[in-house]
This record gives sequence, C-alpha cells and structure tokens, in this order.
Amino acid sequence: MLVLLGWHSLKDIKKSLKSDMSKKIQTLTTDYENRLQQIEVKMKERSKIIIETQQNITNSNSIHSLWMRVGLEKSEEDKISIYDEILNIKPDDIEAMTYKADALLEIGEVRWALNLSISAIEFDPEYSLAYWQRACAYAKMDKQAEALKDIEKAIELSDTLKDELLSEKHFNNLHDNKSFKLLIPHS
Repeated sequence: MLVLLGWHSLKDIKKSLKSDMSKKIQTLTTDYENRLQQIEVKMKERSKIIIETQQNITNSNSIHSLWMRVGLEKSEEDKISIYDEILNIKPDDIEAMTYKADALLEIGEVRWALNLSISAIEFDPEYSLAYWQRACAYAKMDKQAEALKDIEKAIELSDTLKDELLSEKHFNNLHDNKSFKLLIPHS
C-alpha cells in the first residue's frame, strides 16, 4: 500500500514538475519574444533615422554643389535656374530665395523679387538680407517709405550692411532722400 501511495505521489510530483516547467518555459519564451519585438522596433527606428540622415547628407552635398555652380555662372537667368534647383531640394532655403530675388532684380523682375523676399521674411523674420532685397525691390518700384523701413530693419539685424548703402545700385533713387542720408555712416 505504501509503495502504491508513494508511486502515486511520485507520479503526481513528476506531473506537477512538468506542468511548472512548461509554465516557466512559456513565460520565458513570451518574455524573450517581447524583448525581440522591442529590439526589432528600435532597429526599425534607427534604420529610418539612418536613411533620413543619408538623404539629408545627399541633399546637403547637392545643394553645396549647386552653390558652387552659381558662383561660376555669369548670366542671371542661369543663376535663377540653379536657385530653382536648390529650392526644389530645400523649399524653405531663405538664402536661395534671397539670392534669387537679387538675380530677379538684375533682370527687371521686380514684383517677382518682391514676392520672393516677402516669402523669405515669412520663413525667417531675422534674416537681414531678405529685408535688404525687399528694400531694393521697393526702391525700384519707387516706394521710398517702404524701402527705407526695410533698410533700417536690415541694418538693425546686421550693422555691416550700413557700409553697403551707397554701393547698392538699387538705392540710387534714394540718395537724395533725407532719411536715407541719415542712415549713411559718416567717416
């Protein structure tokens, strides 16, 4: 009788051990699966960041190359075309907008230059050259009050622009204006 009870107890113990081991293995498996899923999510995020970074580097290299080409171009139309390529890659490039506005002024596209300068200012209200280009456009349109206001703002943002006042050909019609004369540095 004792042997039967003992055997039966051993059988129950084995059964209980198998059940416990099965539960622990299931718990460990689930835990490892969760960890692997977390690792997979992190790897996907990092891969996405790497791909975005590679694209940014490619774009930066392309934009740098285009700026180098602009420096070699003689015609304003060709420069405008290159600025457009830069803006296709980076639509909010205020420097490209501003330089394109300058080139547009050179070929007589004053309203287009004005609109581009306004867009550049909307993107970055602290970019002095955008105000300078808008002032040039206003001066070409003989809107002296607006031009002077933008010149003052450009100088406020970048004091070195003061030295360029007399050499900026788009301001020639402002040279007799009293307010303009007050802006000119005296030696």
